[in-house]
Amino acid sequence: MRILVGAFGHESNTFTPFLTALDDFRARWGVETLQATSSRGSFGGIVDALRQHADVEIVPSVTAWAMPGGVVARDAYERFKVGILDAAQDVDGVCLALHGAMRAVGLDYCEDDLLVDLRARVGPDVPITVALDMHANLIRGTMRHIDALVAYKTAPHDDTFETGQKAAEMLMQILKGGVRPAIGFAKIPFLLPGEMAQTSLDPMEAMMRLVVEVERVPGVLSASLMNGHCWADVPDIGVIAVVVTDGDHDLGEAQALAQREADRIASTFWARRGDFAVSAEAYGIEDAIEKALAAAESPVFLSDSGDNPGAGGSTDVPLLLEALLARGATSVAYAGMWDKGAVDACMAAGVGREITLEIGGKLDVRHGTPLRVTGVVRSLFDGVWVRGGLRQPMGRTLSGPIAVLNVSGIDVVLTSTRHSFEDPVQLRVLGLEPLDYRIVVLKRGYLTTEFAQIAPRSILVFTPGCTNCRVGEMDFRRVNRPMYPLDMAATWSPQQ
Repeated sequence: MRILVGAFGHESNTFTPFLTALDDFRARWGVETLQATSSRGSFGGIVDALRQHADVEIVPSVTAWAMPGGVVARDAYERFKVGILDAAQDVDGVCLALHGAMRAVGLDYCEDDLLVDLRARVGPDVPITVALDMHANLIRGTMRHIDALVAYKTAPHDDTFETGQKAAEMLMQILKGGVRPAIGFAKIPFLLPGEMAQTSLDPMEAMMRLVVEVERVPGVLSASLMNGHCWADVPDIGVIAVVVTDGDHDLGEAQALAQREADRIASTFWARRGDFAVSAEAYGIEDAIEKALAAAESPVFLSDSGDNPGAGGSTDVPLLLEALLARGATSVAYAGMWDKGAVDACMAAGVGREITLEIGGKLDVRHGTPLRVTGVVRSLFDGVWVRGGLRQPMGRTLSGPIAVLNVSGIDVVLTSTRHSFEDPVQLRVLGLEPLDYRIVVLKRGYLTTEFAQIAPRSILVFTPGCTNCRVGEMDFRRVNRPMYPLDMAATWSPQQ
C-alpha cells in the first residue's frame, strides 16, 4: 500500500511589507524528508503513525516550511506544489501536513489550489487526509477535495506531532477499516487574533473542551476549531469548525451528524464572541512598562505583540524599545531587532567599542522609523547553532550573524536574519540568561510553552505593527462584511 506524504506550510500576513521568497523556506525533497522526522511536528507524527503499518510503503514528496511573513512569491509556491504533484503517482492514499493560511501572489487560498490539483492528479477514489495548524483559514469548497482533516487543539501549539498521527490514523481507517467519512463545516465571520484564543485560558479553554466532547460522540472521527489567521485581508476569512464522521452504515446520516456537530461548536463560539478578549494580562505600551518596573516578580516578560514574527511581523518596529529607553529602564533584554546593517556596523566596530547607529524602522516604515541609539557592543556571533527545546529536542537551527548592543542598560539583540525567539536556549547561547534580567522583551504574541515555563509574570503589550491585536486599527479592505469585531453589530447563524 503506497501512501504519499508531504508537508507544505506558511502563515501569510498580507500586511507584511515584503514577500516570502523561495530561499526563505527550509525545504527537503524525496527520501531526504524521511530523515528529518525526529521533530515533534505534524509531519513527524504522520510518518510515525504510518510506520506502524508493515504493509505501508511511504512515498515521500516535499517538506517545506517558512517563518510566517509576507505573501509567498508565486514561483516558490508553484515549485513546492509541483514537487508534491509529481510524487503523486500510483498511490493508494495521501496524508499531508499543511498550515492552512498560505497566500501567494495572485492566490488567496493556496491550500485549496493545491488540493484541487492533487485531487485531479490522484483521482476521486484515493483518500486524502490533512493535518492543519489551528490558525488555518480554509474555505468551504476545499472540503470537496479531501476526505478528512484534523487541526491542532492547543495554542501554543504543543500537539503538532499528535495531530499528524491522527491525520494518518484516519487515512488508515479509510483504507483498512472501511470508514466512509463525511465532513461538516461552519465558518464564523470573526477576525480573532491568536492572543485572544490561548487554549489554557477561557473562553478558548472551554471551547476546546467542547471540541473534545464532540470527538467522543459516537460516529465522530475528529473535531477541529480553527480560529484562523486574522492578519490576512482576503474575502473569505473567519473562525472555522469542522467535524468528520464515519458514514460506513449511512452516509446521509453521517453527513447530518457532522454538520450538526460543526454547527453546535460554531454556534457556541458565536454566542461567546463578546468574551474573546485578551485573557492574559495586557496593556498599552506605557502602562505595560510601568507595571513591569513596579512588579515584585522578576523577570517580567513583555510581548511586543504588534511585531510578532510568529504571525508575520517584520521584527523591526522599535517603538517599545524607544519607550523603554525614554522611561530609563535598565536590566532589560530586548530580543530582538532585525537589522543587518546594524549588525554589520557592530561587527566592524568590535566588542567593547561604543557605536552610534540607527536601528529598526527600515522595513515596516508604516509603523516605525529608525531609532538612533548609542551603545557598547557587548558580544558578536558569526552564526549560532541552537539545539534543544521541547518541540524539537533534536533540532538544530543556524542563525546568521548576531550582535548584542548594550544601550543604557538594555541588551538589544540585533539579528542579520529575521528571527523568532521561541525558547530560552536561543538567548542562552548568546550568553544572555533571561532569568538574570528585570525585564525580558520578546517580539511575540502569547509566550511559547518554553518561555511560559520560566516566566514568573508575563504581560502582552498592545503595540502597532503588522500583527496588531487590535484588529480594528488595521486597514482591512477586502474581507467580506459584516465581520466581527470590525462590525460590532454583525449577526450570524449556521444557516447563513
